[in-house]
Amino acid sequence: MDTMKPESRPLTGDAPLPFDATLLFKALQYQLLVAVEYCYDLAPEESLWLEMMGDVTVPGRVQTEVKLHTQKLTDGHVNFWNTVKNWLHENFDRTSFKSLILLTTQEFGALTLLKDWNTANAAARLVIMESIVAPSQQGTDTKAENESVAESSADGVSKSKSLQQYVMASERRPALMEVLERMHITTGADSFEKRLQAYETRHLKPIRPSKCQQFIYELLGFMGSPDLLIGGWRITHQAFTDKLSELTHRYMRHPKTFPAVDINVLKNSIDIEEIRPMPFAQKIVEIGGESTLRRAALHRVVAHTTISDLYADGVLFKSMVDLYLGNHLTQHQYGRELAMLSCKGVTCATALSTHSMKFFLERNSLPVEPFCGLENTMPEFRNGVYHMLAGEQPEDKDEEFHWRLW
Repeated sequence: MDTMKPESRPLTGDAPLPFDATLLFKALQYQLLVAVEYCYDLAPEESLWLEMMGDVTVPGRVQTEVKLHTQKLTDGHVNFWNTVKNWLHENFDRTSFKSLILLTTQEFGALTLLKDWNTANAAARLVIMESIVAPSQQGTDTKAENESVAESSADGVSKSKSLQQYVMASERRPALMEVLERMHITTGADSFEKRLQAYETRHLKPIRPSKCQQFIYELLGFMGSPDLLIGGWRITHQAFTDKLSELTHRYMRHPKTFPAVDINVLKNSIDIEEIRPMPFAQKIVEIGGESTLRRAALHRVVAHTTISDLYADGVLFKSMVDLYLGNHLTQHQYGRELAMLSCKGVTCATALSTHSMKFFLERNSLPVEPFCGLENTMPEFRNGVYHMLAGEQPEDKDEEFHWRLW
């Protein structure tokens, strides 16, 4: 990955600093996304490991090194040589894998000998590497390509040359042949953005469109969660399947459970001074419910936001919402008429306000009828429906929603 920043004018305002590590974090997210795709192919008894044996590893099957990089993959590029060097480590059990994969967003350089790698057998791949390191085989153009990606080491020998010498040392030849028998190079892998888009297209068709991004955020959060890191960064087939099931159940197009609502985020959007003049708020204030106004406003936002999101995702139809609201309006009107009977003959304004406030609290604490059959419908949502109804001005004044019992 190319994280070097070019020399530029003095930094001002919100310009990135020379030690900006954004690309490093993007590379990690890219690695997690690649790992997610591997997790879909895990058998029930398999697990995936991150970083413990390389970037992405399924023991006994495949080990993949992941490179998010913009430069061409040339003969001397360190991404190639350093990857092979890693697989030559004495503690790396390369023979336990069926495949060793270098996956990179890079394309092959125009003059590279590596472009024929995947169609060659192990012996032919060794010839390719020997041709690269043999000084007599390096033409001017290829040398220029190599030097463009080489980094000078302290002794003046390029990092690429140093890696080549290590990899091609005769004492490592048996280990190298074990690597070459299994090694595949995947070039031109999708960029981070395209891989995200491809994941959504391939896997998130059952998910509500407005929740696809949230689904991906939570899945990547799971892949990099502290619990997994502490446990050695191992992801089992069962753990991945359970997380997918949880997210799918929560965000599916036709959910059975009431959708999750981030109360804290919505709470920060409440402006009491903006809400106070609204009809639903005035109807609460007139019975002395000033202290409950902020909570009522929050519940109204919960109801409005939930209905709007489900509408946008095609989960709801207007007739379904109208029926739910109509049922609650009818129940409220009968409940209010019953409560007004107990206030018959009461003329004291304070007493009427107290009775009305009691009625308000009783209605808000009633058991919740599921919204459109959704399990675990939130009481905040149902109460928000009351406040939505209280904000409407029907043509027939007798149908208007009130809390007051006079």
